[in-house]
Amino acid sequence: MKALPRGLPPANSRKWHSRRWWDQLGYLRVRSLANPNWPRDMPWLIRWFRRERSAALPDEQVLYDRAITAAQAYARTPIGSADAERAWDRVLMPVDELLARRQAMHLDRVRRVQAEHGHASTQDHRNP
Repeated sequence: MKALPRGLPPANSRKWHSRRWWDQLGYLRVRSLANPNWPRDMPWLIRWFRRERSAALPDEQVLYDRAITAAQAYARTPIGSADAERAWDRVLMPVDELLARRQAMHLDRVRRVQAEHGHASTQDHRNP
């Protein structure tokens, strides 16, 4: 199984108590999709991807489409076959790309906020 993307806390991390509300895809990836004991309920997962796709940014919708297509292909793959794990990794690839994009956007927003606050505090010191 494909390793978790960088930046995601492990499944047992306390960070998920609050993070799961704003990072549902990450929570799903860590808690269910990375769990070899998860039953891999493809009809449910495809519905979940479709629901999330409807609210996604246009450039993210393509990745949701890829995840849906890969999940449909996985559902047709015989369980236990040599291709099953590769097919599962193909489901995870667009999910991980979505998570990497979101992590990069999040870090960019944090840097911008920090820069704005740093700039504002410098102005405050010059203009008492």
